Amino acid sequence: MKSHCLKKLLHPKTVLTKVCITLLAIMIAIAFFVVRLYKRKPLTLVPDAAYLWPVLSQAEGIWKYEKLATGHAYYLYLPETLRQDKDNEDAHIPLIVAFHGSYDTGSAVSKMGRRFTEPEFQKRIHPMGAAVLVPLGRIGYFSDPHSMNLLIQNIILKNKCIDKANIIGYGFSQGAKYVVELACYEPRLFKGVISGSGFYQITYRELLSVLPISFYSALSENDRGIFEQGVKTGRLCGTWCRNSRYVQYPSRYHFWVELYDKTGRGEETMEDWLISVAQQ
Repeated sequence: MKSHCLKKLLHPKTVLTKVCITLLAIMIAIAFFVVRLYKRKPLTLVPDAAYLWPVLSQAEGIWKYEKLATGHAYYLYLPETLRQDKDNEDAHIPLIVAFHGSYDTGSAVSKMGRRFTEPEFQKRIHPMGAAVLVPLGRIGYFSDPHSMNLLIQNIILKNKCIDKANIIGYGFSQGAKYVVELACYEPRLFKGVISGSGFYQITYRELLSVLPISFYSALSENDRGIFEQGVKTGRLCGTWCRNSRYVQYPSRYHFWVELYDKTGRGEETMEDWLISVAQQ
């Protein structure tokens, strides 16, 4: 009886069936693991009184300028229809956070923020427009991703019209390095990240954590010192992260990404890509 059972178990058809079932189970497990890696986790907002209440708040044209006791200062743009209705939770507008380069606080709004407040862009990105946040580096440049993460979260808490699941980070130079660093620090914060002339050096462990984020990275080969540091991150994120782009120029030097820049995929522009990320 035992001999008969053993022969049956070792029969080629039986062995093949078991191997196929095992391989199928392994493939299903791998697929499940990959799906989990690419699934965005919801951001839980953490209120902090130090980041909620400004010591100075004033309107400057279409922008609101606020300074906090923490040393943070920022400019916030809200579409005109929401400036007196900022707690309209039904609006669900995207937020674009633009980080300037080193010691460029004086022109941060005109260089980094202005492109996202143009009427045509506002119409394209969402029926009610988008909020634009321009933080100013506390020491001329950006550091401490923990405090910046709290700052952004508490700005959303103060402006409930903003969709916490639809935040796009944009950066130039040191700000480009920082926006990727911030995405790695808190992978739930950004839905998309745009990095122009950035030089953050991502680890493989960090790469696994940011796979659900869409990246647009752009570098120039003749931007010596920056290109060598940033190229690995640009290529890795562009290849493995969801709906991502990496653009490499031979001779554009040190530059920020423009809305009309081509992504390398036909006639698609960075603006087209950004709109698709915000609306997906």
